[in-house]
Amino acid sequence: MMSILFQPVTHIMSTEILRGSPDMLVREAAQRMSERRCSSILVVDESDRALGIWTETDAVRPEIFEAGAAPLRLADVMTSPVATLPPETTVQDAVVMFHDKRIRHALVAADHLPLGILSMTDIIRHQGSDSFLGLRRLDTVSMPSPCILDGTVDINDAVVQMRTQGRDAVVVRLSAATYGILTQRDVVRLMAQGQLAGPLSTVCSRSLKAVCGRTTLADARNLLLAHQIRHLGVLDGDGELVGLVGFSDILHSIEQAFLLELHQMLFERDRALSESQHSLMLAETVFESTMEGILITNGDGVIESVNPAFTRITGYHPDEVVGKVPGVLSSGKQAPEFRSHFWRCLRHDGRWQGEIINRHKDGSLYTAHLSVTAVVGEGDIHRHYVGVFSDITQSKQTEARLKFLASHDALTGLANRMLFTECLQESLECAAAGDLRLALMYIDLDRFKLLNDTLGLKAGDELLTRVADTLQDLMPEGSLIGRLASDEFVVLIPEVESVQQVACHAQALLSALSGDTVVAGHEVFVSASIGISLYPDDGRSAQHLLGNADAAMIRAKECGKNTFQFYAGDMNAHALERLSLESALRRGLAQNELELWYQPKVDLASGELCGAEALIRWRHPQRGLVPPDEFIPIAEDSSLIIAIGEWVLHTACRQLRRWRDADLRAGRIAVNVSGRQFKYGGIVETVRQTLQTHGLPSECLELEVTESVAMDEGEAMTGVLRQLQQLGVYLSIDDFGTGYSSLSYLKRLPVHGLKIDRSFIMDLHKDSDDVAITRAIISIAHSLGLDLVAEGVERPEQRDFLVAHGCQSGQGYFYSRPMPAEAFEQLLRHRRLALS
Repeated sequence: MMSILFQPVTHIMSTEILRGSPDMLVREAAQRMSERRCSSILVVDESDRALGIWTETDAVRPEIFEAGAAPLRLADVMTSPVATLPPETTVQDAVVMFHDKRIRHALVAADHLPLGILSMTDIIRHQGSDSFLGLRRLDTVSMPSPCILDGTVDINDAVVQMRTQGRDAVVVRLSAATYGILTQRDVVRLMAQGQLAGPLSTVCSRSLKAVCGRTTLADARNLLLAHQIRHLGVLDGDGELVGLVGFSDILHSIEQAFLLELHQMLFERDRALSESQHSLMLAETVFESTMEGILITNGDGVIESVNPAFTRITGYHPDEVVGKVPGVLSSGKQAPEFRSHFWRCLRHDGRWQGEIINRHKDGSLYTAHLSVTAVVGEGDIHRHYVGVFSDITQSKQTEARLKFLASHDALTGLANRMLFTECLQESLECAAAGDLRLALMYIDLDRFKLLNDTLGLKAGDELLTRVADTLQDLMPEGSLIGRLASDEFVVLIPEVESVQQVACHAQALLSALSGDTVVAGHEVFVSASIGISLYPDDGRSAQHLLGNADAAMIRAKECGKNTFQFYAGDMNAHALERLSLESALRRGLAQNELELWYQPKVDLASGELCGAEALIRWRHPQRGLVPPDEFIPIAEDSSLIIAIGEWVLHTACRQLRRWRDADLRAGRIAVNVSGRQFKYGGIVETVRQTLQTHGLPSECLELEVTESVAMDEGEAMTGVLRQLQQLGVYLSIDDFGTGYSSLSYLKRLPVHGLKIDRSFIMDLHKDSDDVAITRAIISIAHSLGLDLVAEGVERPEQRDFLVAHGCQSGQGYFYSRPMPAEAFEQLLRHRRLALS
């Protein structure tokens, strides 16, 4: 695996040593380290002998920050003596020393003169375990939750946190969704610049590079090396920062692989010992101190001597086995032909090696790795046999456990995706040969994420194990059950006779899963959605059957959940069309196919224009204008909405700047902002930079956020809205009345206006319910001191009602349809002429 482990440290050490004298001031040392991007400085005397070392880790020690104005020398703060390695030390021995001494740097020296510095980074850079690291993901690495500090925290307090918590970096929260990072290297840099005071937001690295938890350790390591950084943020499935991974975490993650390498070393040592058994018998020290059990027999197989490790492993003292044959250890678990094969190998080859199950003196069984070698005397006669063995019971159990976990879900014990897919494909091949029908059920728990987020992972795990037990109890004999992901289960039912039979199984499963239950002490309602595909009707490969069952499950969700759906052919067609449209939308954004249209807002009482709403349109090369309700949901699902939202904001502000320069009074321009922009798009900074770029006053821009987003995001959304309010941007809640507003929460939102949804306006002239709802919304807005805009005004009766009840502004076809920017500009020019 890691051939570098066997090489001397001189092959990977850094020969460019940064040196300093004991009298060098700490700040000067920090300056030199910062300039060279070096993580340590070696303190030497006039003869170049190492006196100590000062590293980035030492930079956060308390004496540096408690010294006040007194200048410190390296002699005052260095680590001494320096951990030193001879040049012939192997990398594996260096790793052991780093682990045992909890250090990250060591000096490589000969005759007390420095040759180079070996760091943890050097080991990671050269360890050559891509194949192993490629099999593990970040979300499998045990890491503490990141230490997250607010940007207002003082640097000194942050250093105290790093020191007391044993952290080499802290995360700095710059805004609701923006993070920076302060590392030990940053502390050295700040020390060099004399900036060890002030808030973190002014000195930290402004952008923390983050990756999802599904990223492999190999990719994480390559990112760290490529960007010359030491830490990556780790995001969960919702994009929340849950961890901070660095070089040390990756080194820790290759520990198991390192143990395998050591096991190979032991094997090589056994072989070397077997090839020189005569010398081994003469080496009494090795015989007495080795951790492997050794027994020596004469040519007839009678035990002559054993070492102390033999007694420790087997429980038998020497006087209990000397003079007997090794059969005293036999467990009787070997195959009948084992003995004859064993002696045939010894007589023919002079050696035998393998695993054997023996019995301890107390009766317990253990697995031993045994090597037996014949010691040949004169005339090629076998004078002695030397057996060397070690107890590998625990490693065998670990190996079996790892093998199980490689193909099974650790929580439920069910087959994982890899094993299930392999077994499914084998079942399909058997079914094809026997002309049989199979059914595949794809089961997804409804609202599981809400339960998991609300009650915690322990409650979620409890529910998942119950579901697994229910599946195993209810499904017919011979069924294959697997867990593919968080709350996604699959069941393969063999030899299906009819669709009705499968439907009965699905309904029985829904009935068993659906209902109120107690999880982690809380009563919750549980239900599931099931998608079903059939072989050979819906696919002849494992991939197709799984994909089609998944599509059917999604249809079951869309049909209201707590139901099952059989696959229908148009489901994939719909999915492919959606995928194609997403690809075309990405291209359209890159090739300037998007347009901004503008719908005027007017004062309802006077009919005067008071602003406009910017509305996006997509002019597809073949399809022409694509309605927003077709591509905006796709943009939301694929995260394209962030890039599109920024384009809309910049385009609207650029156009408004041009109109203002032409003395065309467009009023306030409203731009819709999605929830994803608020959560992940850094909306506050984007708006600030956009206004600054186009030289616009903030009061000329209005941002519209939907009612559901404003209510769902809680305090995080309120914080972002307050920051936008401080910029001077006008804020309004779009589609008001269509969600589930909490009025107590609404009054705390820092917004200026409400937009009455068009669904209440369109039948205002004939529907008493819409009249009552609209009156209520107007009353709420007046009570909270909020402005009102009515959408979808298409009839004079609607306008008259709104004016009579105190709604100030409106927009809709009664006044104007949305129009391209050129047409809206002409409208502004005619309006200027009319007023002049």
